[in-house]
Amino acid sequence: MKLSKSMRGVVLLLGMFVATSSSCCKGGVTQPTFQSAYKQWRSHNLHDYTINQERLCYCGYRGLMKVTVRADTVASVIRISDSSTVPTSVCASVDYLFGIIRNPRGDSLVIRYNADYGYPEYLDINPQLHPRDGGVLYKTSNLRVP
Repeated sequence: MKLSKSMRGVVLLLGMFVATSSSCCKGGVTQPTFQSAYKQWRSHNLHDYTINQERLCYCGYRGLMKVTVRADTVASVIRISDSSTVPTSVCASVDYLFGIIRNPRGDSLVIRYNADYGYPEYLDINPQLHPRDGGVLYKTSNLRVP
């Protein structure tokens, strides 16, 4: 069956709509936009909190970390497996992660936001560069407020 030029355009537009619509959803749940996730995070007015975070890259630090944030700045990082102290530069505050998303500087990003608080619980920066040096994946979870 041969389609007219206008019908091909309609089919193409419909296909683009379906592809775009399905890419924003995971498991039938629509992922929020940056703006709505950031607004949700800011609505909780959290500046002091503890999170668990794993940073996967060639940075030399492996494993799940307990990150303590005070006044929106990483104050301490402890490796959960052995309770050793890790430099604060290894992990990131939620506001720092949002800063990366707001200004990706040409990096490609894959993001999943936390449903309850809006923070980025999965932020993969330059996933096409994994496992080579240059990409980094932040997995953030278990937000606790003192």
